[in-house]
Amino acid sequence: MGSAAQTTNPEGCHNFPLFNFNSISYSKLLNYLLLRKNKIFRIIVIIYICTFKYSLAQAAIFDVEAHGVYGGFWRDLYKFGPVVIDTVGGDLGVFIDNDIKVGFSFATVVGLISGNQEDDVFDAVNGSYGRPDRYSGGLNALEPADFSYSTAALKLEYILYDGSTFGWSTTGNFGQGVFGQGKINNASGLEKEEYKSFSHTYASLGLAIIIKITNNFRMSFGISNRKDLEANDKSRPEGFENFEAVTIYNHVYMVKF
Repeated sequence: MGSAAQTTNPEGCHNFPLFNFNSISYSKLLNYLLLRKNKIFRIIVIIYICTFKYSLAQAAIFDVEAHGVYGGFWRDLYKFGPVVIDTVGGDLGVFIDNDIKVGFSFATVVGLISGNQEDDVFDAVNGSYGRPDRYSGGLNALEPADFSYSTAALKLEYILYDGSTFGWSTTGNFGQGVFGQGKINNASGLEKEEYKSFSHTYASLGLAIIIKITNNFRMSFGISNRKDLEANDKSRPEGFENFEAVTIYNHVYMVKF
């Protein structure tokens, strides 16, 4: 059929002259469209061409392939200023290889395990077990907190031992926490003196035991040391100057290889 004949690429897909970026007819059409005075029309044409080129390449934003993926729920218990808090959240990431996981995690405080300033996280957990009105099985009737606190972090985990049923891993987190206390009572939403908030950077390093309920459904229980990288800031509310603490954490997640 001459120049109008279709061609076949190595993958068996047909290319027509209209969609051939090297064809003379397409170049003339492209020049005509781009020389039009309507700027919005030109922008739409450019976006369409870029999208079409990327669809032909079948490329993702990052052209990499993970060994596996994981996602699950995260729970942290730790001393937080004068109280001991319970936080829950989630995480999502990838296996770079069989031994290294990289991902993101986030969490928010859901309540207090202990409001006693003298308690550490172990005292608080033992105390909740000793009070049947607050604790039943895996559930804890938490006391409400008079502040809010949320975190987001980059997470790196290295699996030290990967057995058929049990394993060991070490986990590092580097992230940011946001603290808020008080109320904003005016309609404009502007802060008043009784409302205080700040953000801070933290890092943690921990060790955990991994339990494989199935090969794809796993749980881990661990302990970590949490370092407040901006501790002793005098602008913080009294009692919350330092967030360094020992953390007990539990991770329930699914993996897919």
